[in-house]
Amino acid sequence: MLNNLLNIGQSALSNFQVALNVTGGNVTNASTTGYSRRSVDLATNGVTVDGVGTGSTVQAILRSFNAFLERRCLEQSSESSYQNVINSNLAQVEELFNDSDTTGISSSLDTFLTALESLSASASNASSRTETIESANSLAEMLNSLQSSLDSVNSSVDSFISSQVDTVNGLLKQIASVNKAIGGSSSASALYDQRDELVRELATYVDVNASYQSNGQVRLTTGEGQTLVDGANTYSFKVEGPKSTAALSAGSGFDGKLYFEGSSNDEFTVKFLTSGDTSGGSNAATYQVSLDGGKTWVKGDDGNPKVFKAGDVNNKETVDGVSIWFGTATDENTAPSTSLSAGDKFDVMPKSGIYWVTASGGEVNVTPLTGSSSANRLSGGTLAGLFALRDQYVGQYQDTLDSFAENLIWSVNREHSQGAGLTAMSSVTGNYAVTSTSQPLSNSGLHWADKLTSGNISIALYDSSTGDNLSVSALDFSSINPPGISNFDPSVHSLEDVRDAINTTYSGKLTASIADGKLSISAASGVKFQVAEDTSGLLAGLGINTFFSGTDASSVAVSSEVANDTSRLCAGHVNGNGEVTSGDNTTALALAGLAKSSLTFSSSRGSVSNTLSGYLNTLVSKVGADASAASTSYTYASTLSTDLETQRESSSGVNLDEELTRLMQYQQNYQAAAKLIQTASDMFDTILNLK
Repeated sequence: MLNNLLNIGQSALSNFQVALNVTGGNVTNASTTGYSRRSVDLATNGVTVDGVGTGSTVQAILRSFNAFLERRCLEQSSESSYQNVINSNLAQVEELFNDSDTTGISSSLDTFLTALESLSASASNASSRTETIESANSLAEMLNSLQSSLDSVNSSVDSFISSQVDTVNGLLKQIASVNKAIGGSSSASALYDQRDELVRELATYVDVNASYQSNGQVRLTTGEGQTLVDGANTYSFKVEGPKSTAALSAGSGFDGKLYFEGSSNDEFTVKFLTSGDTSGGSNAATYQVSLDGGKTWVKGDDGNPKVFKAGDVNNKETVDGVSIWFGTATDENTAPSTSLSAGDKFDVMPKSGIYWVTASGGEVNVTPLTGSSSANRLSGGTLAGLFALRDQYVGQYQDTLDSFAENLIWSVNREHSQGAGLTAMSSVTGNYAVTSTSQPLSNSGLHWADKLTSGNISIALYDSSTGDNLSVSALDFSSINPPGISNFDPSVHSLEDVRDAINTTYSGKLTASIADGKLSISAASGVKFQVAEDTSGLLAGLGINTFFSGTDASSVAVSSEVANDTSRLCAGHVNGNGEVTSGDNTTALALAGLAKSSLTFSSSRGSVSNTLSGYLNTLVSKVGADASAASTSYTYASTLSTDLETQRESSSGVNLDEELTRLMQYQQNYQAAAKLIQTASDMFDTILNLK
C-alpha cells in the first residue's frame, strides 16, 4: 500500500509539473499571433484489486480549437476583405469625380454649354468664339484626365491581381507542406497553429472552405468548390490575358476559331441559335451574346435579344466595342471551310482573367462575372474584390464616361458639320478613317457607321478673291455604281464612291482623295467652299467640318481646324442664295439647343434618354452612392468579422486571469503531491523503525 501511495504521489507530481509547464507556455504565448490555448487531459489509472485508486496519467496536451467557429471566421474574413478593397479604392475614385460650382467634370460641361449659349447671342464676336473653344478644350482635357486616372486605377488593380495570385499560390504550397508534416507528427500543436494561421491569411485573398480531416490535415476548396489543397497536394491559380475558348456541341464539325479585337470590362458568352457558315450572308450561322453568363442577352434597338451573323474578317460583328469574327484555327484572315452548329458556344474574355488550374493542367475560368453571381466563380476575398472594382465599378464608370463623350462628340459634330464658318475652306481632311475603302460605309469599319442614314449633301462654292457664290449643288451619286441612286446610301456607297461622286459632281472645282482611310477635299485655285447641307450625317461621320475629334473620353479634343482658326467655328449657315450672312447664328442656336435636348445614350446593356448634363450628373451621383454603399457594406462586414474573431479568441485564445488561477491551482496540487510523497516516506520510515 505504501508503494502505491508513493507511486500515486510521484505520478501526481509529474502530472502537475506538466500542467505547470503547459500553463506557463500559455502565459508566455498570450500575445503570440495564431497561438491556441493548450490544456492537459488527465485520466485515472484505475484501482487495485482492493478498490484503491492508483492515481492518474497525462493522456494528451489538448489544443483549444472550434472547427465550426473557425469556418465562420474564414468565411467572414473573406467577405470583409472583399468589401475593404472596394471601399478603400472607391473612396479614392470618388475624389476624381468630386464636383463643385467651379471645378469638376459637371461644372466644365456647364461652362461649355453656357459658352454655346453666349455664342448664339453674338455669333461673330471674337471673344465669344474664343471662349467657346477654350471651354471645349477644358471639357475635353477634363474628360481625358478623368479617363486616364481611371485607366491608372485599373492598371494598378491588374498589377495587384498578378501579385496576389503569386502570394496565394505560395500560401497554398506552405499549407500543403505543413499538412504533410502534421500527418507524420504525433505532437503537432505548433504545426496546427502555423497551418491555421496560413489558412486565415489565405482567406483574406480568396473565399475558402476548410474541411478538417481525422488525420489532422485540412482540405481546402474555394467557396465554389475548386480544390486548393488536398493533403500534401496543391492546386494553383493563373492570370491569363484576353482570349476566347470554345465549347462546341456534340457532333459539331467546326474546326475554326473565334477571333476578336478591342477591349471590354465584360465577358461574352456567344451562343449559336442556327447552323451555317461564317460568310456573314444569308447562309451564315446566327448567334446571341450574353454579358452575364447566359442569364440575359444583348438587346437590339427593338428591345428584343439581338441576333448576330457569323462572319469572317471582312464581316465582323461589334458588341460592346469588341469586334468578333471567325477564321481557321491558324489564320484569322482566312474564312473556315467548316460550318458552325446550333448549340455551339464560345467564351470571349476581352480582358485579363483568373483561372483555376486543374490536376490535369486544364484551366477553369473563375473570374467574377460583372454584376452577376455564378456557381463556379470567385466571390470573396481581395482577389474577387479587385475584379469587382475593375469591372463592375471603375469599368462601368469608364463605359458611362465614354458613352457621354461619344454622344457629346456626335451631337455637336452633327450640328457643326452642317454649318458655315466666318471663312470658307480651301481644303479639309476627315478626322475618322475606315478600315475598308471599298466596302459600303455601313460595313467599312467607320466608327460612326451606325449613325449614317440615306440623304443628300450640298456644297457651296465661292470665288476665293471676291467671296462671291459660284454655285450650290448636291452631291450626285447617280453615275456611281450602282447607277440611278442620286442620294448617298450608307448600305450601298463606299468611301471610294463618295470620293468619285465628289470628283464627278464638282469636276474642276473640288478634288477628293483618300489616304490612310480618311477622305480629303481640296479646292482648285481661285475656289473655296462651305458645307450647305447634310441630311445623311456623312460629313460628321467622316469628321469633315466638325468641331470635335476623337471618339471617346480618352481621345476627345477640339478639332485642329477649329482650334487653330476661330473663324472655322461654324455658327452660321449657307442660306438659299448660297450666302453666309454676317452675324447669322443658325448653327450656334442649334448647338446651344443641345443643352436641353434629350439624347439616347446606348450601351450593350440597354439605352437611356437624358440630357448631356443629366446623364453626366447621374454618373457623378452614382459614383458617390457606390462609395457610400461600399463604406456601409465594409463597416457591416468588418463588424461581423471582428465579433467572430472575438468569439474565436474567447474560445481558443489565452486569458491571463484564467491561466494565473490555474497556475496557482496546479502549484497547490504540486505541493500537495510533494506532501503526499513526504507523508508516504515518513510512514515507511516509521514502519522500518518498528523493527
